[in-house]
Amino acid sequence: MNFSQKLGLFILIVISVAYVYFSFFNKDGFSFDFTNKTPDSEIQELPPLVEEPQPPVDNEKHEVKTVKIFVSDSNGKLRSVNRQCDTAVEKSCFEFAIKELIKAPSNWEKSKGFTSEIPPGTKILSIRDGEGSVLIDLSSAFEGGGGAESLYVRLGQLIKTVKANTNEPAYLYINGKQANVIGGEGIMIKQPLSERSLDD
Repeated sequence: MNFSQKLGLFILIVISVAYVYFSFFNKDGFSFDFTNKTPDSEIQELPPLVEEPQPPVDNEKHEVKTVKIFVSDSNGKLRSVNRQCDTAVEKSCFEFAIKELIKAPSNWEKSKGFTSEIPPGTKILSIRDGEGSVLIDLSSAFEGGGGAESLYVRLGQLIKTVKANTNEPAYLYINGKQANVIGGEGIMIKQPLSERSLDD
C-alpha cells in the first residue's frame, strides 16, 4: 500500500469516527456552525425600548374656590360660613353655593349653635347662571311654614349668599314664576335680589 492509499484510508477513518461521534454521542446531531462568534466582552446590551411618557390630557382647570353661605348664629344674626368648591367637579361654584345653602348647616356648625330657616324640603328646580343674570328657581317648600319672621331670615340667608358669590343681577323664582310676593303673609320682594329687596 503506497503513501496515497494510506493517507486516503486515514482520512476515511477520521471521517467515519467523526460521523459516529456526532450521530450517536452529540445530542445536537451532526452540524457545524460556521458563523462568526462575537466574544462576550464585545456584546453590548441595548436598553429596553420605552415610550416617552406623555402628560395627561386635562382640558379642565382644576381649582378650588371658597364660597360663602349664610346661616343664623345662636343670637339670631346672619353669619357667613365657608365651603370649598372644586371647579373640576362642579360646573358652577355659584350653583354649588346655593346647593350648600339649602343643605346647611353641617353637623359641626350645628354643634356651634348655627341654624338655618330654610325648610328641609326645599328643592332647587333650576339655576341659570349666565347671559348677564342669574335665575334661581326653588320649590314651593321654600316659602312654607315658620311665619313671617322665619321668612325674612331665610330670604336674608338667600340674598346674602347670592350677593357674596356673584355680581350678576339675580332673580328668585318659585315653581317657575318670579317671586315678587312670597308666603302666606304676602312678603314683597324687590327684584333683582339685593340688600334692599325686603325694604318696605
